[in-house]
This record gives sequence, C-alpha cells and structure tokens, in this order.
Amino acid sequence: MRDDLLTPPTTATNRSVAGRQVHDLYGRGVRYAELDEPVSLSSPTPRDLHALDFVRVATARGLLVRWQLRAGRRADPALTARDLTHLQPPVSLDGARSAERLSEWWNRFYIGRCVWRRGPGFVQIRDRREGVLQRFNLLQPAYVQAVDLLEQQQVSGVDPDVLAALRAEHLVLDFGGLDWWAPCLIDRWPVPSMVL
Repeated sequence: MRDDLLTPPTTATNRSVAGRQVHDLYGRGVRYAELDEPVSLSSPTPRDLHALDFVRVATARGLLVRWQLRAGRRADPALTARDLTHLQPPVSLDGARSAERLSEWWNRFYIGRCVWRRGPGFVQIRDRREGVLQRFNLLQPAYVQAVDLLEQQQVSGVDPDVLAALRAEHLVLDFGGLDWWAPCLIDRWPVPSMVL
C-alpha cells in the first residue's frame, strides 16, 4: 500500500489526556478498567467529560470499561437512543425506563458505529448511530484542524462556524454548555475498513 494512503499513527504528543491514559493502560496489558464515579451529564463538570472521553477512547481501543451514566431526568431521549450508542454501554443508567433503554443500547452497540480517520489533507467520519451510514469527508483546513483540536478536547480553538456545523450533525454534543467530541478515532481496525 502507498505510504500516503496510510493513516499516520497518533503520537503521544497529540493525544488527549484520556487517549494517553488508555493507550498506556493497553500497552501494559490492561484490558479492563472501572470508573470510580458515575459520569453525570445532567450538570457535567470537565471531570465528567474527561471520563466520557476515556470511555470513548477505550471503546475505540478495545479496552472494556465498567461505568455508570447519570443523564438526568430531563435528558433528551436521543442521548441514549442515538448520540452515545457508539460507546460501550454503561452498567447502569438513571431515569425512566432505564432497564429498557440500557437493553436497547446494548442491542445497538458495535465497534465502529461512529468513527473517524485521518488521511493526507482530509478527515473522514463514518456515522451509523441513526441506523444508516452517514459519511462526512472534511476537506477544508478549518475542519481538519477542528477535528485535531476536538480530539484533544480543546474546543476553544475551533472556529465557531465549524463547531456549529459539527453540532448540527451531532458530532459535537453539548452537555450543559460544555462541548464534547463524539466520534472515535480507530487506530486498530477490528474488521476490514471497507466493512465500516
């Protein structure tokens, strides 16, 4: 394969904190982790988004995480029916019909449901959270740069128009005024990439 077609590996310097933690754990042979506290999205703190980021990176890497989600009683039903279903499901979920919603999440989840990859001068996002493939080919430099910043959870450096466009497609999720980058960067494909 031509070298320019390969996705360059993410280096430790441009990974998020969660990315460095997950890759360090995985490199030391750890295949299971447990979060001590529930992830709260009803009134989240940066710690909650860091924990959610850990789950996102661990999902992409194949590290099993035992975690709990507290979305709050007023949470948008799409949060657990669509927006987060590319993450490995939590062990517990709050709110009405929590057992039913958690079962639906388990039934919908699979690795590669919402992923992104980097190419020479572009980023491609494949999103199947709504049940059909939506492919986004980001070619404009502002979008490519935005993905790099968002992967590191550095939202403040992202162009506001780019951020609004990514929010409209549910690629960036707003939790209590804090933005969170949703797609997983797959650096180890579990199946041939054409399947995803």
